[in-house]
Amino acid sequence: MKKIALIFIGTIILASGVVAQQRTGYSNFLLNDYYFNPAIAGSKNVHEVNLAYRNQWIGFEGAPTLLMANFQGSVKNEGKMGYGVTVVSEQKGLTSNNAAYLNYAHHFKLGDNWKLGLGIQPGYMQHRVRLYDAQLADAGDEVLTGTVYSANAIDLSSGFHLYSKKFFLMGSVHRLLANSLQFTTYNSNLEFHFGGIVGYGFEIKTKSKKIFELQPSAMVRYTQPVPLQYTAMLKGTFDNKFWVGLLYRSDDAIGISAGLTLRDRFTIGYGYDYTTSKLNSYQSGSHEVMLSFIITKDKPTLEEEDENLNNSILEDMQKKVEEEKKNKN
Repeated sequence: MKKIALIFIGTIILASGVVAQQRTGYSNFLLNDYYFNPAIAGSKNVHEVNLAYRNQWIGFEGAPTLLMANFQGSVKNEGKMGYGVTVVSEQKGLTSNNAAYLNYAHHFKLGDNWKLGLGIQPGYMQHRVRLYDAQLADAGDEVLTGTVYSANAIDLSSGFHLYSKKFFLMGSVHRLLANSLQFTTYNSNLEFHFGGIVGYGFEIKTKSKKIFELQPSAMVRYTQPVPLQYTAMLKGTFDNKFWVGLLYRSDDAIGISAGLTLRDRFTIGYGYDYTTSKLNSYQSGSHEVMLSFIITKDKPTLEEEDENLNNSILEDMQKKVEEEKKNKN
């Protein structure tokens, strides 16, 4: 019986090692882009706190859950520096992953309209396998009773963020050190994790002077041995306060999300995924909730104030021209 139990242990740890390689993601990746890419820190000229929770595959026993909290801000210097900290807790069946990360990013100005951010994110992660939760025919087996296997590793991520007011392109690599999780009976290598996000915002001005923005975007993720996965999302924002989004994730799910921003500081978002894979018959979708609070906003630089003033003058001139045309007609 002990030999069978040891084989069982090795099988669980082998499977958990594969699971640990893939960082659990959120469907609404634009609301929490800092989680995916360390180069985001400092690009928004704010100090903010983000909280997020995802409960995947409701009704499926042992389905993944993810809880994340982070803080990120920026410091104005000759360039622009960003910093932050992230804490993550994941549960997947008999396994759990807990990690903490620090973050630094530097942003370079490329001409009048473009900026490039480069970021790095060192961290520490702990992976645990709780064999005492396993349901066995022989519940009193001494090999498994009270057993917890634990492994630790240093993690390192890096990324870039190329962006303007409307366009953004970012890429990141996680598990750069490719360390292994060293268990008692098995070692599992942490494979590189590649990810990229691209998007563009289209502004539509209405007669009531409110602005509607339509933003298509896409994300790709790849980790061996998991197949390449891509997500397409279409997000619409009205008056910079209320937004809705639709998404499609390859061979996995379709989803909808919505959110509201209050007083330009507090944002709450909700997302629901409907699974289209073979797991559809065993669960009732996935839910996620995200909260964001802006603590302070950095004052604009003189260049940014001049740019805002010039844009305001151009808008006033365009309005006068339109009014004159209407009066002539």
